[in-house]
Amino acid sequence: MASPRRSVAATLCALSALGLVACAQEKGDASGPPPTRVPIRRLTNAEYMASVADLFPGYELPEMHFVPDPKVLGFLNLSSSQTGSLVRMEQYESTAFGIAQTVTADPTTLTGCDADLQGEGTCVGPWLADFGKRAYRRPLTAAETDSLMVLLAQDAETVTYPTRLAKVVQVMLLSPKFLFRPEMGDRTQQVAQGIPLTSWEMATRLSYFMTGSLPDAELSAAAESGALMKADELVKQTRRLMKLPRAQTNLVKFHLQWLGTDTAAALGKSEKIFPDFNPLLAYYFAKETDTFLRDTLFERNGTFAELLLSDHTYVNGPLAKYYGLPEPADPTKWVRTPLDTSKRVGLLTQASLLATLAKDDRTDPIRRGKFVLNQILCRQVNPPSPEIVAMFKPLNLDVTAREQLTEHRDNPVCSSCHYLLDPLGLPFEHYDAIGRWRDDDRGMPIDASGEIDGQTFSGVPEMAHLIADIPTARSCYVAEWLRFAEGKLNSDADQAYIDWLMSGFSRNTPIADLVITMVGSDTFRYLAPAAGAP
Repeated sequence: MASPRRSVAATLCALSALGLVACAQEKGDASGPPPTRVPIRRLTNAEYMASVADLFPGYELPEMHFVPDPKVLGFLNLSSSQTGSLVRMEQYESTAFGIAQTVTADPTTLTGCDADLQGEGTCVGPWLADFGKRAYRRPLTAAETDSLMVLLAQDAETVTYPTRLAKVVQVMLLSPKFLFRPEMGDRTQQVAQGIPLTSWEMATRLSYFMTGSLPDAELSAAAESGALMKADELVKQTRRLMKLPRAQTNLVKFHLQWLGTDTAAALGKSEKIFPDFNPLLAYYFAKETDTFLRDTLFERNGTFAELLLSDHTYVNGPLAKYYGLPEPADPTKWVRTPLDTSKRVGLLTQASLLATLAKDDRTDPIRRGKFVLNQILCRQVNPPSPEIVAMFKPLNLDVTAREQLTEHRDNPVCSSCHYLLDPLGLPFEHYDAIGRWRDDDRGMPIDASGEIDGQTFSGVPEMAHLIADIPTARSCYVAEWLRFAEGKLNSDADQAYIDWLMSGFSRNTPIADLVITMVGSDTFRYLAPAAGAP
């Protein structure tokens, strides 16, 4: 069945063939280009933990331990890295067993029904329908319900009711229908732009994108009623979710993974070189960035430019002292504080990022430059060749970083990379390995000049202003959002969608508007048709 929008367009074009109306190709289509393929995704460790917590609210669940999710290009949710292993499956099994034992210790509390008085079937049937709908993110089929009820009834004469009920819970938590997020779409409704997601698949995709967990009651109700198939309802639910603390936490997490500062709270530095640095300060670094992002994104309806150029940050007493800023009257409170914008602006000069992109005892201009090249501009540099590794020799640490890297830029083998990295990394040299401002490097003057796309600048604040105006940087930011939302590596096929999103995303467009545009697009609401399908 063709969509009304496409049908109207087709009718107008047909009339134009008769010379009755003018017809032109749809330009600036409000729903964007057709979707590209999205692989099946497994729940990440964080998504698993959040999901079981939502499935069993009020329960103190046992500790869960899983092998770490691989990090690819900063993100933990990319399907290409979600390889299975026997160890992971054993961990799933033991975790599901522990959860099942905990929640079924009192079946009456779990099901809201006393089986001794009303019978097991009477109690478990309604509970199973509700639990299954939440665990599988869709209603159970009749066959699924029957098989689970058969499992419950097995060995009823010799095995206790709580033990059998625990087995049902364990089986459901081990099902691929819980552990993975399959998307089949409604192929009977395929249209030109692709195969529409079912309302339940739509709710699941939106919920895990926004909150990192399964759909809440209101979103599930919209899926069950079919209202979520309407774009305006989808946008309405997105705006609602964006106000929830859990969604804000998840969307902040996207930025932390994009920046690579999601582990800043665990930073360690050389005690000899930085005796004032300690784990609590690292925690404050992370807290500053988290607070800044929450306020910019959700309280101030912030923009891409504000992320890079904001003239304020958030500090408590110890962090204000570290930055050399006025300390708040109550040192335990986090307060908004203006910055000296000749030294610091936005995210690129926050200690969480600067300290993360440094060694434990000194700065690392190569790593800082590679961050700007890769994460801010989405440009790549080839890894060092074996020839370069073979000619490696220790740096002369008695000179400035710029002088250390001069030899690399003068060496033909090294220069192709360093002419890309150095002009982006050396401007960070006014910030030491723990992100403190320094006027000089051990008494030696610092040259913080750099170049980006032929434009010269001095220092990170000037670089940030240039980046805010570079379309490539905004396009990179959009591409990172797509990568996080779809859980896949971007390909050339995705460029049309990125370009379409970019057409409405200026440096001053609220980031929330970008998210709303993504969710309302055909790429979010449809699946790519199967190969060879009409």
